[in-house]
Amino acid sequence: MNQFKLVDGVSAKNLEGIHECYEIVDKESFFSFAINISAEKIDALLREFCAQLSEPCFFILEVPTNEKYESQLRQSPTDPFHSDVYYLDGISTSDLILILNTYGDLLIHDGMVKFGFASHSSHDEIFVGKYKITNIFTQNKAFYQSMLHKLHITQEESIKTLWNNFTYDTPGECVSINLNGRSIYTVVDELSEKGLYLAKRIPE
Repeated sequence: MNQFKLVDGVSAKNLEGIHECYEIVDKESFFSFAINISAEKIDALLREFCAQLSEPCFFILEVPTNEKYESQLRQSPTDPFHSDVYYLDGISTSDLILILNTYGDLLIHDGMVKFGFASHSSHDEIFVGKYKITNIFTQNKAFYQSMLHKLHITQEESIKTLWNNFTYDTPGECVSINLNGRSIYTVVDELSEKGLYLAKRIPE
């Protein structure tokens, strides 16, 4: 079995029992996949997912709120930090692939960003969350089972994620990175010129 690899912006002291696998939860109106995926395969999964989405599509980007605004929102040290959620709506599958071509490595390897791709029509969505634990939301369970099996990611009844291994002595850490002079805030600035907009600010 190949060693499970974390992205550059994520570290964890205890990887015991962490391997590539996924589980499916039936939410009655849709299925929710939770996926452990090794760093080197994230790009391939995203590209295959995006290429087959029904248009029009959209891009979701979630980044930590700027410190200037955070200082206004947090009245005490126990108050939660916040994230800004952005959307780029009404785009094509080619636009999604262009986002991956331009920013994919940064989005995948930055530990602080969360992001996803989805269809306005089918409502199928993939979302790469904290510690790069990835979710797929769909009504077409069999199709995405096949996609994951092609990547040699197997289904299990219940998966173990990094969250299960975190303790005081074995913490995890997420950090931002810069890649080729770009940060996740560069992505926000550049895609804002293409129509990316701030939809909401949410507590962590």
